[in-house]
Amino acid sequence: MHRVLLACCGVLLSLGLSAQQELPGNRNIYDAKDIGIVYNNELTFNVALATPRNFFFGVRSGKIITYDKTRYWSLTFGDIRHSRERRENPDRVNVVSNRVSRAYVFGKQNQLYALRLGFGTKKLLSEKAKERGVAVGYSYEFGPSLGILKPYYLEIERNDAAPIDVRYTGDNLDVFVGTQNNVFGASAWTVGLDEIGIRPGVHAKVATHFGFGAFDETAKSLEAGLMADYFLGNTDIMVESELTPGVSNPPVYLSLFVNLSIGKRW
Repeated sequence: MHRVLLACCGVLLSLGLSAQQELPGNRNIYDAKDIGIVYNNELTFNVALATPRNFFFGVRSGKIITYDKTRYWSLTFGDIRHSRERRENPDRVNVVSNRVSRAYVFGKQNQLYALRLGFGTKKLLSEKAKERGVAVGYSYEFGPSLGILKPYYLEIERNDAAPIDVRYTGDNLDVFVGTQNNVFGASAWTVGLDEIGIRPGVHAKVATHFGFGAFDETAKSLEAGLMADYFLGNTDIMVESELTPGVSNPPVYLSLFVNLSIGKRW
């Protein structure tokens, strides 16, 4: 009888250990029959590249609801460029100011930046993940945005004088999209900071999620997806005219993006 009881206890103990095994570094693996949860919170820092040549970075803080579902909020900041932007470089030296010309964007009238506050969900599709495994899933996010619109200035050369900073006004169309013989290059980025305009808006993201070591203490992931931005009010990035055929400023900015995240779970 004692032998039978000992055997039963041994079987139950082995089943319990196989259901959840603790690994070095506070990592767990799960079998498909008894899925548990190890961590409660997740914090990551993100760097992303988006089309066309956009860049944004930020932070994401999440609450792990179950092993395969995380609800989070994120805060990101980055630029929004027009798909028709084309860089030019006069490659000249101004003898008065003794400076080399800067590259500039042909036909650009404003620079647009976006500060995004998002609320989203990350869902893993894998039923279990081995140590150092890759879990595949998806994520979606939406929330308010703050558009920051800054005038784009060009340096215009003058006879026997240093270049002056000029912004697009509508009356100087030939300066921004004409022959541009007098364009010395883009003005310093700080020029126009006192003329910044604010545009409220909203954004949304949907992405495929790849979690590397999805249940490790160190959070590492890669996302690839689609992002949309919409702002109230004028956010014209490029000059629209007969001299720039096919150029338009859409009300919604769409972009494909790749986002790299790294952080910590606890």
